[in-house]
Amino acid sequence: MYSIQIEKNAEDFLKKLQRKDAEVILNKIYSIRENPFRYLKRLQGEKLWRLRVGDYRAIIDVIISLNKIIVIRIGHRKNIYD
Repeated sequence: MYSIQIEKNAEDFLKKLQRKDAEVILNKIYSIRENPFRYLKRLQGEKLWRLRVGDYRAIIDVIISLNKIIVIRIGHRKNIYD
């Protein structure tokens, strides 16, 4: 099972959301711990992954050797890739 680390930038975004939306996003992030690559899609030209959660996206780095998932950024799908 992978451990989850949420960066400050992603935490700050979650605090700005309504509680219900933040809970849905966090539940999805924690649900991928068993088999993250089933739910993640690689970003083109980068070593990062994205996780879809409704209208939101989480940009994630997976360190396989440490069994660690790092949530780098969370944002609305319209501007997360800017």
